[in-house]
Amino acid sequence: TDAKTPVELMGYANPIERMGADAFAQAAKEAGVDGVLVVDYPPEEAVEFAAKMKAADIDPIFLLAPTSTDERIAEVGRAASGYVYYVSLKGVTGAANLDVSSIAGKIPAIKKHVSLPVGVGFGIRDAQTAAAVAQVSDAVVIGSRIVQLLEQAAPETAGDTLTQFIMGIRAALDEVRAG
Repeated sequence: TDAKTPVELMGYANPIERMGADAFAQAAKEAGVDGVLVVDYPPEEAVEFAAKMKAADIDPIFLLAPTSTDERIAEVGRAASGYVYYVSLKGVTGAANLDVSSIAGKIPAIKKHVSLPVGVGFGIRDAQTAAAVAQVSDAVVIGSRIVQLLEQAAPETAGDTLTQFIMGIRAALDEVRAG
C-alpha cells in the first residue's frame, strides 16, 4: 500500500466473529487497512465493532439503500466514518438498470443526515455510467464489473484488461472533475 491509495476490506461478519474483533482490528491495522465494510453488520448491532475499528484508526463503513428511512440514514451517519456506501439499485450487484436521476434525488436526503462523503455503487459497469454517477455523488464504487473482467480475461492478459478498464474510468472521472 501507499499513503495515497486507501485499502478497504469488504466482507461478512462470520470471519471477523471467528477471529474476534480485537484480533481483526489489530491484523487489519498491521496490514494497512483504512476502512472496513461488513455488509451484514447493521449500525445498531455494530456499535462496539465500529468503536474498535475507530480506535485502530480504521473507518467503519456502512451501507444505505434506496429504501433507507431518514432514521436509518441518521443512524448510519452516527456510526460510520470515512464515507457511507449508497447502494444505488434495488436488486443484485452488477445489474444494468441504473437510474442516475433517482440517485441524484436520494443524495440530498442522505446529506441532510450524513456529513461524510457518499460513495455510490451497484450497477456501475462503464466509464459513461461512472461519470454520470460522479456528477451527483462524492465517489464511485465499482466491484462486480471488475470481477467479471478478471474472470473473462486470460491470466496473461488480465492485468492489461483491468488497466485499460480503470484508465477509461479514470479519464471519465477526470473529465467530470475538470468540467
